[in-house]
Amino acid sequence: METRLKSLIFGKDTVIKKYDEDFLSEKMEEHTLLFDNEYVKGEVREIQLNGVFLSIRDIKVFRDYKVEVHHDFPLFKLHFEIEGSNHYTPFNVEDRSIYIPNGHYNLFILPRVNGVINYKRNYRKTLEIVFTENYLKKIIGNDLEVNLHDFGTAIANKKPFIMWETSKPISMELLTFIQEIVTCPYEGDLKKGFLEAKVNELLIVLLAKTREEKYKEENIVLPKTDYSKILEVEGHIQENLKKSLKIKELAGLVGINTSKLKHDFKIVFSSTIFKHITKLRMGKAKSLIEDNNFTISQASYEVGYKNPQHFTVAFKKVYGFMPRMLKKKLSNHCFFLSTS
Repeated sequence: METRLKSLIFGKDTVIKKYDEDFLSEKMEEHTLLFDNEYVKGEVREIQLNGVFLSIRDIKVFRDYKVEVHHDFPLFKLHFEIEGSNHYTPFNVEDRSIYIPNGHYNLFILPRVNGVINYKRNYRKTLEIVFTENYLKKIIGNDLEVNLHDFGTAIANKKPFIMWETSKPISMELLTFIQEIVTCPYEGDLKKGFLEAKVNELLIVLLAKTREEKYKEENIVLPKTDYSKILEVEGHIQENLKKSLKIKELAGLVGINTSKLKHDFKIVFSSTIFKHITKLRMGKAKSLIEDNNFTISQASYEVGYKNPQHFTVAFKKVYGFMPRMLKKKLSNHCFFLSTS
């Protein structure tokens, strides 16, 4: 099994990654890749379990960039975009594209991967779980068409499958799973067993949704033009957190009325616009204080608060503690708490 990657973040070389067949390995293998160039800075942790490959990213993106990617194997993937966004576009127009915006996730199968992934500047914090058909059979049973309905039928017919046509916001329940996987305190065989158990549980919880009527209802999505407008608004919000953001002006940005904007925004992000803006502002402020040693006053100003006391109240409402306690309280916690 082989993956080829080509991007300016790797220099002029094509990166070739080779994996054991079906990711099978009796021992857990873990590696950390460090990046520090004009495009990105940070780390990517890669963990191979017995049948599963995990990638955990924590990087700062300075410039928009793209990665050309080719797999010589079908891609089964559960992808959480905690911060940042991921947009895969195949070279063959008949293949499926995948878009996962900030704070969203999706589960999908791509029998053929040969295309380009575009990334936008800002932070990228992700958890990606790659597995295989044989791994699913190991945890669920051989009759995938019966057990997984549409998902299993797509596997049998070697067809692409995307669980949700538009990616779903990451819930608090899923954030708990993510935190447990990323902050696993064990080492060696204990860590291997813990991670495999958590990944199995997570996949089963999500795959069980394909058997539910609610899953079909959740796949009733906005028209693509309306969905694109909401993502454009959200992108504008992310790039202008320091400015005053008014719903009327946001609606005018994409040519819709305020009622439609509020209605459609809640469908896509499962949150009101105001709560989403506050969440993004607090997340950015937290990063500025933690990573850039900003004072509380500096951080509050950078995310649009003229009064630090108002910022402190909002911060405590989101995180449950005062910003001055940030470094002390979060010293033993994972960065994923910034999305809770």
